[in-house]
Amino acid sequence: MAVLTIISSIVIALLVLPIIKTLKNYQKARKIGLPIVFSPFETLSPIWALLAPRLGPLLLRLPFGLGNFVHYSGFAFYWDDRYRMHERYGPALCVVTPGDVQVIIADGAAADDMLSRRKDFIKCEAMYKPLEMFGRNVDTVNGETWQRHRRLTTPPFNERNSSFVWRESLAQASGMLRTWVKKGERGVDKTANDTLTLALHVLTAAGFGKSYEFDSGLANPTDGHTLSYKDSLRIVLKNLFTSIIITSTNLPSAILPKGMKHVKQAITEFKEYMVEMVAEERFLANQKDEEKDNLMSVLVRASEAEAGGRNGLSNEEIYGNLFIYNLAGHDTTAHTLGYAITLMATDRKLQAWIREELDFVFGGKEVVKEDDYEQAFPRLKRCLALMYETLRLYGPIIVIPKYTGESSTKLKVAGKEYTIPADTHTPINVAALNTLPMYWGPDSLVFRPDRWIDNPNPVPSLSSEELFQPAPGVFVPWAAGPRVCPGKKFAQVEFIAVISKLFRKHKVSPVLEQGETFEDAKKRIFNVVEDSSLVITLQMRHPERIRLAWEEVA
Repeated sequence: MAVLTIISSIVIALLVLPIIKTLKNYQKARKIGLPIVFSPFETLSPIWALLAPRLGPLLLRLPFGLGNFVHYSGFAFYWDDRYRMHERYGPALCVVTPGDVQVIIADGAAADDMLSRRKDFIKCEAMYKPLEMFGRNVDTVNGETWQRHRRLTTPPFNERNSSFVWRESLAQASGMLRTWVKKGERGVDKTANDTLTLALHVLTAAGFGKSYEFDSGLANPTDGHTLSYKDSLRIVLKNLFTSIIITSTNLPSAILPKGMKHVKQAITEFKEYMVEMVAEERFLANQKDEEKDNLMSVLVRASEAEAGGRNGLSNEEIYGNLFIYNLAGHDTTAHTLGYAITLMATDRKLQAWIREELDFVFGGKEVVKEDDYEQAFPRLKRCLALMYETLRLYGPIIVIPKYTGESSTKLKVAGKEYTIPADTHTPINVAALNTLPMYWGPDSLVFRPDRWIDNPNPVPSLSSEELFQPAPGVFVPWAAGPRVCPGKKFAQVEFIAVISKLFRKHKVSPVLEQGETFEDAKKRIFNVVEDSSLVITLQMRHPERIRLAWEEVA
């Protein structure tokens, strides 16, 4: 009887405690004065993170909206809803859970204000702590620690390095294009994998001083390894949640299932690669060779400063920053390129529009040359428009998490001031900002890169085209303010160089399935593109279902 009483008490506590917590958070949210919706799972719920990919879609299909109670759990709803939740509730709303209160923002002026106030709207340590699996880094810290990381890790992102990024991106794009053209009419079904390889090679060259051919280099394990650098990194990133569990619990391999053992091996080998790279760079630095300014050499010099007592970076902080720059420096650009190339294949007029600019900028040159950066990059506005439109609709970042920390703060939304309490999540809904009709017009969900091009000249010409500038805070794919992504220019240069090389003298088209017309293929591709999900960044679930054929322009 006593055991039964204990079990009953536990069950009641498990049911009642979340209700009590939710009511407490509801009272907190009511004082803010914004519309309120509820979620049974808190923002960082590991239970929902595990269940959501499979259980979420099933619950949402229940009749009469019975499954809607989980709609605002986790992060997937930002992509699923885009601007629609704000069309219903307004530019800001509260999501109340048993564990926290979120104030979700989709107001350009408010977003710009928040991004400029790094001390009022900070990174939530609990949310970003998992990304410290190899060490603290510039993306996960706040305050003076962030200032130190920012100061020590951003010097490589300079104009001289931009020129190198341009040259390396062209070289990698040339190799990738050769492999694609060789496929002929069969087409390529690994566009996403290939752009990941390209972006990783650009990063290792510009960031770590190691250049590789597109179709070789990082593909094979080095001595003492069973996985290559590329494969170990890709396994860690693809299984980030599992990687976080493994590194945070330090469970022995003997009790792990086969899949988790494979991830743990990848974590171990990737860490070993970083240790080896740092040791090699330290050895070269001691040879008194010409001082380099790539990311690896800068981080090693910062580590030496720590040894000398000048507030530099520890070894663990080097590894943490190497990991976060691997994540932010290649995964994001790679997927943006993958989306852009795939969407270009559905639109012959868009390819011609881009090629018209390339012809105008490069004249009679048959190829884009490595020394074209300074004169060409600033003029390739249509190529940048293609990047911006891809980022707008299919950008890797769909939400920018923010947090009020220990103090309450004021925030003006749509002209009205609100008091946001301490310990409140304040995510900026990038997916909504990027698609709200009030900012982008009635066709806000249509992929149309030419929306980014203005031409004030009464007689329009390519030379008079200007890039459209949205209002501050409306378009923030690299964030903004003090914590703007240091790799913004790096990504732009890489993207434009690759697009220039691919489409200067070549075109791409979808490989038609049996009985399929071009219009049928176009619809099928858009369905695959829309079937995306948030892994680390936004990614197509099944990019392999699209085959693309490349050929020279006649």
